[in-house]
Amino acid sequence: MPFGPHIIDLLETGLAECFKYHNGLDSFVLRAGFPQRRLTAARERAEQRNEANKASGRFTKAPKRFVAQELLQDLGSGSADDQRLVAAIITALCKGRFLDATPEGLAAVEGLKVGQVGERQEAAERREEHQRQRRESEKIQERAAAERAATRAQFREKFLQLCALQDPQQRGYALERFLNRFLDFEGLNARGSFKTVGEQIDGSFAWAAHTYLVEAKWVKEPVGGSGFSSLMYNIEGKTADTRGLFISINGYSREAIAGLRMKGELRFACIDGTHIMRSLEPGRDFPRILGIVWRHASETGEAYLPVSSQIFLDRSG
Repeated sequence: MPFGPHIIDLLETGLAECFKYHNGLDSFVLRAGFPQRRLTAARERAEQRNEANKASGRFTKAPKRFVAQELLQDLGSGSADDQRLVAAIITALCKGRFLDATPEGLAAVEGLKVGQVGERQEAAERREEHQRQRRESEKIQERAAAERAATRAQFREKFLQLCALQDPQQRGYALERFLNRFLDFEGLNARGSFKTVGEQIDGSFAWAAHTYLVEAKWVKEPVGGSGFSSLMYNIEGKTADTRGLFISINGYSREAIAGLRMKGELRFACIDGTHIMRSLEPGRDFPRILGIVWRHASETGEAYLPVSSQIFLDRSG
């Protein structure tokens, strides 16, 4: 922390008035940690300032006040190292005994001692305030985490309620609303269903520098290969960073997933209801599930990684 002008003035007087001879001042600041090369340079500058006094015969050597001023000027950079040097010199003055000091020098040292006490008190107050702010921040974070956990539990309960719906159409609309709200909750900037020319898209979201088009199905049987055609068509003609996410609550046929490997470039991944349930467990989140699924798809070309697979279990923890 930078020292105030009052402290610097006291320090200047202490250095200038506590030593009878120049070598005493030099030895003191060197012991306090001031480098010899910087002391030599400060003395040279002080002597340059004293040229006029030499000509008049007043001082043949620069006064200790000049040297002290040049030392402090050199320490005025504000760097952490220089601030530590200033603090070290102040501490040395406060702890020292100066038999040759003038009354002004002794008064300056006493003033520095008072300043040290005040500075320690201020430092203690700053530490206390920092600790108070940290505790308050931790409480805010804990409350936010508890609120998110409670909201996640509500989404889980809502999803279980959807599973109990018997009317397929009602359940489909309810799933669309659920996904839109849930993806928003996960910070994925979800957008509900929309239509473009010749296309019906269940929704979209943004994640990891990509836009994802969503198609969700909740049908009795696992989705077959023909079920992917709509999403594949919707992705075609979009920008290169557009991907897809197919959600089939009741999963996929083995043939459908195997057939995707022969469709060329893989631009969408597949998840099912167990992935959603997994993301609704305490301490988990949907983006992490997406990360596991998409990493597997990128590494293997497989669009679907079941939650029950050992790879998924190993990566999800």
